[in-house]
Amino acid sequence: MRRATARSLIALSILLSALAVLTIIWTWSQTTHILPDNMHTIVDATALERHIAKDVATGATKAQASAARYRVPTGVFVQSVAFVSSTDVNLTGYIWQKFPKDFPFTRSFDIPEEVASEETVIEERYRDEVLVDGVPHDLVGSYFDVTVRQSFNYVRYPLDHLTIWLRLWPANVDHRDAVQFVPDFDSYSDTRGDVFGLDGDLVQGEWSIERTFFSYASIPYDTNFGLNKKDKDVVHSEFFFNLSAERKFINAFIINLVPLLVISLLLFSTLMTVSGNRDQAERFGFNTTGVLGTCSGLFFLVLLSHIQVRSLFPGSGLVYIEYFYLTLYGMILLVALNGYLFSLKRLEHNGALHWGDNFVAKVSFWPILLWALAFSTIYML
Repeated sequence: MRRATARSLIALSILLSALAVLTIIWTWSQTTHILPDNMHTIVDATALERHIAKDVATGATKAQASAARYRVPTGVFVQSVAFVSSTDVNLTGYIWQKFPKDFPFTRSFDIPEEVASEETVIEERYRDEVLVDGVPHDLVGSYFDVTVRQSFNYVRYPLDHLTIWLRLWPANVDHRDAVQFVPDFDSYSDTRGDVFGLDGDLVQGEWSIERTFFSYASIPYDTNFGLNKKDKDVVHSEFFFNLSAERKFINAFIINLVPLLVISLLLFSTLMTVSGNRDQAERFGFNTTGVLGTCSGLFFLVLLSHIQVRSLFPGSGLVYIEYFYLTLYGMILLVALNGYLFSLKRLEHNGALHWGDNFVAKVSFWPILLWALAFSTIYML
């Protein structure tokens, strides 16, 4: 009877563990990249005109919609992307703009998120005269090397998606209402596809750029920047070139999850040595001090790995992978507590603890661990 019950419990443990693993994998597969609510993607000229008409109709950009505006077709070509830190990204490439002949303002742009300005390079490289809808315009092309600071959401690490953006302002902030940068669709073969404006030989590192696109974001300001304007609460529809990137899962899996899996196996092996059978205990070298010492060593391994991950995101809250570390802390504590209680003579007749030579604890290890991770996955993703 006991042997049949043990087999049933083992089968149940395997089933519950398999369901937990499938739940985690299924949740991973459902992760998607959600753009901010104030970001309006522009894929072609039709979408651009629809967006401008909507802004004018709703008054979303009151100052801009009411002004006589100069449209400046603007294109971006990115040649390199490199993360300097968790918040700073270095971008290089070319930006070109087509200005009307009668454009009365500075023929350039500002990058408001720029940091390390002493290292920034924005150099005009070429000029030409081109036609835009049959009307002559002056083309100005510039090379840029700039580091921009952006707020990224790493809460899903290592299954996170990021949108790296290049926000462009007209060079004359006092005339922003009269100038509108628009995507230069004519300079690309196709802007409806997944990726354009990106060097084919770009080294992507730990990220995989899955999409590029132009967009506008409605951004409110509670100041008139000191200008002589009555309305200080103005919403500007600002111009962005975006790179949507997904972290390469295989790299993150090997770096983060494989060590945790090995530690889990070592912890389970430690639990399997807990035995009241003298011959088996001697064969495995089981004693309470050994279990507590092993758990202490594994705890410090997990702690060091956790500190390394935490150092990557000093300004973020708990990220997804940290729940794996928190779960392992709990499992290490439970295994140490189990080894200690199992050794107490006054509990040697405790049926739940000593049934089948600590069988209940051993058969419960993987379902408890994996379902804790599954619930954390469902909660975070």
